[in-house]
Amino acid sequence: MLSNLQVLRGVAALGVVFFHTGYKLAGDWHTEFFGVSTFFVISGFIMCFITQKGADDFLAKRLVRIAPLYWLCTLVILVVMFGFALFDSATWRSPLDGRPGEPLWAYVGRSLLFLPIGDKYPILNVGWSLNYEMYFYLIFAAALAISRRLAPLIVVGCLVALNHAADTVCTAAACHYLSLDYTKFFIAGIAIFYALQTFAPAAPRRTVVWIGVALIALCYGSQFVGPLWANSVTPSIYMTLAAAAPVVIVASALFVEYAGGAITWRPLILIGDASYAIYLTHPIVFEIMKTSNERWLQLPTPESSTTMMLFYVALAGVAGVIVHLAIENPLLRLIRRKRQPGTQTFASGNGLDAAGPHQAASAAR
Repeated sequence: MLSNLQVLRGVAALGVVFFHTGYKLAGDWHTEFFGVSTFFVISGFIMCFITQKGADDFLAKRLVRIAPLYWLCTLVILVVMFGFALFDSATWRSPLDGRPGEPLWAYVGRSLLFLPIGDKYPILNVGWSLNYEMYFYLIFAAALAISRRLAPLIVVGCLVALNHAADTVCTAAACHYLSLDYTKFFIAGIAIFYALQTFAPAAPRRTVVWIGVALIALCYGSQFVGPLWANSVTPSIYMTLAAAAPVVIVASALFVEYAGGAITWRPLILIGDASYAIYLTHPIVFEIMKTSNERWLQLPTPESSTTMMLFYVALAGVAGVIVHLAIENPLLRLIRRKRQPGTQTFASGNGLDAAGPHQAASAAR
């Protein structure tokens, strides 16, 4: 089960990769095809899904899944940025360009510890979303300690209360950082979990599949005519529709799968398995390509060339799959064996022992 979510994770990761190429669609439209928000909706759903039958060691498992590859990629981007200068203590005492007043060691430390204070972007820029993931996991872990059955509802109450506090009484920078609108997608994922439990068993199969596929196609297709529909409605309506799209996509994918429309083509599942590796490694790939292009290659940039944009996306995807198979999976297996010697571990791209017949496709970040 959940193979459709696994495919969505791959689509979301490649959407973020596309966004970071700088390429714009017709009408100067810059889009990530709802990539990060889709990840957050999936996380909200999956945390409910994997804890419905048990939640032992929840936070430790989440940290094992998220942190090792992120820390490793952060180290690699530091090497790419500074090279042998990393061995010079003056490098660590000096601030990065454009970040006066904060030495590199402090900036890197905050990045590695997922601290949501100060600058939005960690040293590995995509790590900003992981700060919110860890924030969500901490709240979920606290809720599980109160009641496993009611944990999702407790999380919703906490997120709503914290967001309200940030808008009204809490003026600290951390409050405003953690109340970013993206956190509402976690709530949407939790709502989808309950909606699926309530309505999926009685859903007419063929109708659900066709409606779900049509809604997903409509949401993604809207980005190819982005300026047209964005300029045809008021800004508030546009923001509402844009926020609803990833929720509709994830809900539709799940209802379609429960209605018998699961995607099981192995290459798509593999991209989904590798989505976390793709997400973390593509900034490194792009930085290497940028440096190589400036020094030696003299190729068109992905911003200005459709061919180069497609090449960059494909290169990032292939690199992510290789990292997933050669580094991420072995690293996770090793850590799990050390934590629980003698127990069987799953080497899926998601690192979750999720219930259901398709355990390798549990779609948590």
